[in-house]
Amino acid sequence: MRRRAHRFCRTNARKVTTIMSIASAKTLDRRTFMKLAGLSLCAGGFLSLSGCGLDFSKGNLRSITDMGGRRVSLPEQVDRVFCTNPIGTVDVFGLAPEKLAGWNFRPAGDNKKYIPDEYFALPSLGVWMGAGAVPNAEEIAAQNPDALLCFWTADEVGANMADEVQNQTGLPVVLVDYDVRSAPTTFRFLGDLMGCSERAEELASYCEGKLATIRAVADAVPESERKRVFLAQGNDGLTTDPVGSMHVTDALELINTENVADMPGTQGQGMGMPSVNLEQIINWNPDAVLVAEFSMSDSESSDIYSEIQQDAHWQNVACVASGELYRIPQSPFSWFGRPPSAVRILGCLWLLKVLYPAYASGINMRDETIEFYRMFYRYDKFDEYTLDNLLSAAGIDPVTGEKA
Repeated sequence: MRRRAHRFCRTNARKVTTIMSIASAKTLDRRTFMKLAGLSLCAGGFLSLSGCGLDFSKGNLRSITDMGGRRVSLPEQVDRVFCTNPIGTVDVFGLAPEKLAGWNFRPAGDNKKYIPDEYFALPSLGVWMGAGAVPNAEEIAAQNPDALLCFWTADEVGANMADEVQNQTGLPVVLVDYDVRSAPTTFRFLGDLMGCSERAEELASYCEGKLATIRAVADAVPESERKRVFLAQGNDGLTTDPVGSMHVTDALELINTENVADMPGTQGQGMGMPSVNLEQIINWNPDAVLVAEFSMSDSESSDIYSEIQQDAHWQNVACVASGELYRIPQSPFSWFGRPPSAVRILGCLWLLKVLYPAYASGINMRDETIEFYRMFYRYDKFDEYTLDNLLSAAGIDPVTGEKA
């Protein structure tokens, strides 16, 4: 009985969302909205909007244009959001953690020290991302989010994904541009959306300054000296994010660095993670290997970096043999790749430092790390042990902040 009620609720909630989408671009008051919703629902019986996670008791509704050009109607006051994938969850955690309704996957391991208990304890609600990954819409609705945020490409692909999630849940879905180069615009958009413009401007201004530094350093590197990298992932380092993967392409383009994994048939899929073999990597002959040890839970943690470092077969990759092997820092969230959040701004500074030290003399990664964690995570409890854990395997001397 309860399941049938939930199905009824979701079906009719979609009708509400449709009414909201076609309504006037002007702000609707609650009485007008309820009249429209009533027209849609009269054939289906009574619908408790708050019971479906659509709580319009906060006052007026408004219609906005999201970053993909879609019109979306949602409550005037947005106090609680759920992000459809970890990209947005990380960025919203940096901007306004008090507005998060839940995680996609709860952060693992000692990352808890970066996240206050009240946020770490938020429920894990799943993700719309990857092959067939669809979370439980009923569990999400039970958290009463005012809107869902879909961080993706601000184009037709992203718009279609946002529409699909909206159709599945009956909740308003806002498309947000995830491209690291758009971070200042994204934070300002989110600040307006969620009523935290002052904090958003702080992050946007920070991102603008760092992006200017990144571009200046990257553009100073002669084309003949630009590096080629391989991203090692998976249990053995033999899966990767190829050319075209949404996880790394925009950031590598930003720092004028090439991805060696040019794999026909994988471009345009966006998600990455095709398998490769060691012979392919040897033939690609990258200038550096970047190791991503991302995990979704404590049980999935790994040390691929050490395994590659100690594996005699990997020594046949010239850059590994010469020491150009770097672990991408992951705490509390990845600096580069998965998820492809705004934290990649710090990751781009880091990569410029380890790949192009002669041109990145003005970047001190000890200082940049401390500044970013204070700015983005509000974390100021760094000690030498913590800095060493983050920076040493990433090729940075944690004391001097220079390339090790």
